[in-house]
Amino acid sequence: MDTSGASGSELDPRDMKLIRQARMFMMSTVTGTGWPYVQHKGGPAGFVKVRTVGGRSQLMFPDFAGNRQFVTAGNLDRDDRVCLFFVDFTTRSRVKVFGYAHTTEDPEIIEQLRDLKDARITSVIERAVVVDVVASDANCSKQITPRWTREEVEERIDLYRKDIAERDARIAELEAQLAEAGRG
Repeated sequence: MDTSGASGSELDPRDMKLIRQARMFMMSTVTGTGWPYVQHKGGPAGFVKVRTVGGRSQLMFPDFAGNRQFVTAGNLDRDDRVCLFFVDFTTRSRVKVFGYAHTTEDPEIIEQLRDLKDARITSVIERAVVVDVVASDANCSKQITPRWTREEVEERIDLYRKDIAERDARIAELEAQLAEAGRG
């Protein structure tokens, strides 16, 4: 994908949804020697915020206290080009986001990142990473192996547990009716 001369892009609503629900993504930055450097970024669902500024999409996410190497921050100081790779294993969907990123310690932005839909991030957020999106690409999902979270598996198993409990209750009811009919 050629992003040279890109001046901004608005993400597709499906891609925005995938990004907002992500619990992890891979981020590629450019090292001082020009090589790509890929890091895993993770957090609770909703830790990546998507907003539109002047008709262009912007992503924001917390940079949590880590191994104290500051690789992402250091790379962004030299070259602000990034690629973020999001995968939703449940739906076998993926999107690559290309953009220009910078870090900020703005307390208002960091506070915005703390608020999730149903929770609040309490971990130490050292800075925020803000990405101005210039292009995105959602492509082939053929080789994505489906994976589910523990919560997603439990949700499905609970449906079976409910069916079994209802069946067991019905069996007990019918056995009681048979026993009553046998006495009569």
